[in-house]
Amino acid sequence: MNSRYMPAFATALLLVGLSAGVVGLLRDYDDLFGTGLFLVLTAVPLLIIRTIHNTQRATAAQLADADNAGYVRALDHVARGLLDAPAPPNPGHRNGEQAAGNVITLRPHQHQQPERKAL
Repeated sequence: MNSRYMPAFATALLLVGLSAGVVGLLRDYDDLFGTGLFLVLTAVPLLIIRTIHNTQRATAAQLADADNAGYVRALDHVARGLLDAPAPPNPGHRNGEQAAGNVITLRPHQHQQPERKAL
């Protein structure tokens, strides 16, 4: 089979298998459900193989375009302030919220204890 027809064949196999499986499941036809399951399990690896094959054949121009698109998106995010958000005034401390009783903090709060004096 020619490799350019594989996606259409695998997609058709997947759709037929899904249809047969659903009809078999809804109508209690165990043989039809089993056939649909077999077709789906046959089609999924074919689609995965084809996807991997397509990603391995990416050209340098396609990779450069994807790199440029990512760079443009990052610049857009910086321009809109999505990446340069200001830090909170008290990092790590929430104002007005009490921690639950079962929370173990990694850095226990240093409570100031009254200084002890010898008598």
